[in-house]
Amino acid sequence: MFLSAPPISAAEDFIVHQFERQQLGDKFYAEGATFADINQDGKADVISGPFWYEGPAFQKRHEYYPVKEWSINGYSDNFFAFTHDINKDNWPDIVIIGFPGKEAFWYANPQNKEGHWKKHLAHPVVDNESPTYTDITGDGEPELVFHTGGQLGYAGPGKDPTAPWEFHAISPNLKYGRFTHGLGVGDVNGDGRADILEKNGWWEQPAEINKPGFWTQHPVKFTSAGGAQMYAYDVDGDGDQDVITSKAAHAYGLAWFENVKDGDDITFIEHRIMGSKPEENKYGVVFSQLHAVDLVDMDGDGIKDIVTGKRFWAHQGHDPGAKEPPVNYWFKTVRTKSGVDFLPYQINDKSGVGTQVVIGDLNGDKLPDLVVGNKSGAYVLLHKTEKTDEATWKKAQPKKFVPEKVSVKNELKPGEFYATNPDGKRLNVDFELGNLNDWISEGEAFQSQPAKGDMVHARRTDMRSNHQGQFWVGTFEFLEDRPVGTLTSATIKVNHPYATFYVGGGKHDSTRVEIVDHATGKVIAKASGRNNEAMHQELVDLSKYQGKEIFIRLVDQHRGGWGHINFDHFRFHDQKPASLDVANSAAPKKEHTQKYDGLPGPKAAEVMTVPEGFSVSLIAAEPDVQQPIAMTIDDRGRLWVAESYAYPSKQPEGQGKDRILIFEDKDADGKFETRKIFQDKLNLVSGL
Repeated sequence: MFLSAPPISAAEDFIVHQFERQQLGDKFYAEGATFADINQDGKADVISGPFWYEGPAFQKRHEYYPVKEWSINGYSDNFFAFTHDINKDNWPDIVIIGFPGKEAFWYANPQNKEGHWKKHLAHPVVDNESPTYTDITGDGEPELVFHTGGQLGYAGPGKDPTAPWEFHAISPNLKYGRFTHGLGVGDVNGDGRADILEKNGWWEQPAEINKPGFWTQHPVKFTSAGGAQMYAYDVDGDGDQDVITSKAAHAYGLAWFENVKDGDDITFIEHRIMGSKPEENKYGVVFSQLHAVDLVDMDGDGIKDIVTGKRFWAHQGHDPGAKEPPVNYWFKTVRTKSGVDFLPYQINDKSGVGTQVVIGDLNGDKLPDLVVGNKSGAYVLLHKTEKTDEATWKKAQPKKFVPEKVSVKNELKPGEFYATNPDGKRLNVDFELGNLNDWISEGEAFQSQPAKGDMVHARRTDMRSNHQGQFWVGTFEFLEDRPVGTLTSATIKVNHPYATFYVGGGKHDSTRVEIVDHATGKVIAKASGRNNEAMHQELVDLSKYQGKEIFIRLVDQHRGGWGHINFDHFRFHDQKPASLDVANSAAPKKEHTQKYDGLPGPKAAEVMTVPEGFSVSLIAAEPDVQQPIAMTIDDRGRLWVAESYAYPSKQPEGQGKDRILIFEDKDADGKFETRKIFQDKLNLVSGL
């Protein structure tokens, strides 16, 4: 039982809301789930994966398509579940959207007959990680809303619902790939017609939907990374439609965008609801991976609330915050004279969400319940209320967050000096205040900074940040590689001839630290990482600039792999340091580089050191195998290897660069003499 409680619904009532978690299964079949009265007995049933569960007990399950259990370290072929009477026989059918870029199918309800349901192709390629099924045309019938071939649009059944559904493109080719995040449907401009929301803006539905041509695009940068389901809703009660979205489906952030009229144009002001740190929410709530969002009136006050949660094990534990508890929350929308508040109430901390969370009354008590399917199984979270006394009610209310006061310690080593401004005030260029005071951020890359503690090692045990003190900047840690931006320090007075700082992350010129002459704008020095998280120390000779002023500029303009920068611990020195911190985990020792760099495969195998009882044999080397990212051995002893050449950029259709190789030792002499290309021209291979 998990406790949450909104403010009182009437002057004399103190209502506490509770949610009872019921797990329907613990196997990974799907990352979506929904409900409908499948057997027409007047009670809601739950659909998740290949089963539907009879309500109201949800104990008896029925298999409607062949069962396949999936590993939680991979993905299923069932990402979203919806229901509708597609063939007009008065029985609800099931619509399943598969893995991004794959098919959507619908299954015809056999009207209480046992066995697998008849399967029909709805559309062959459904892209985006938050497609939906809703009435976008206004005809009273739902359509699939998604993008395919880079074009946004929708598809619905024709006169013959068993035939594939025709796609209606509403945009040109936006070059969106199948893993693009963030999509929604809502009437943004209040004209009574449903528009399409996506991470880069909204598309206005024309007055005549069947006329040829694309819808009108209204660019708005709602988010760079893309979130989950997006909504148009009058959040502040002023009569116009605002926008709600999570900020990054695999990182942090939840926001609403206030609709502000600028003449005939609509502009938006972003209001953060939750960020990546406790201090970025009024009540200290923070969790990552908001990959499913719903908008429902949870407490019956007539105002819709936000329901979301943390997706469980989305990328095998590699996402920011991935190993934190899989929580579910609802955020009560409270309109006040001073603005809008969102009161966070935890529903549960043992299920989380998948790519979908569906809300509705499952047991007829007129309270909205939750349905979830994800890698840990299928769940219903049943909603209950209880009248309590005032003391119990108050205890259940969210408490305002009081940030911990950070005391800045003197961490100078002999010969080191802090950076100061021209007036002699110490500057926060080592981030030990726990914030970005004395810095100006542009773009999105540096949002939610700085990082605290070794967030690198928390997400991947093979690396460390090598940060100094408590705080540091790492642009991957909250929003990953896609966002770009700059972070510029206040003006620094050069009172000493040498300076050092720590830098890590990508080795690109587009991920760099710059030391800039304040007077001329000339870049005095620059440095990048080494495609490793561990920061190494860089030295800058500023002897020619003593008495002058400089500033630091951190640049992150790379969206691909290693498209981030780590930075920390700027210090001045009176003498040139005798040695620098080279961060051994960031680069091999020089003697090892000289001794082993460039060795041919057989020689490299010879010099490897392994525990007693083990040996190393060479199977393949360049050029026979290049850029391997995954491998497996089949029951015949053959080695299968996936090579990746294009990540992270999807290639044009039919021009994929990745491939799968097979190496085989046919004569069992210990040498894999046979090499075959099993499949080439693949796009973004991620595993075997």
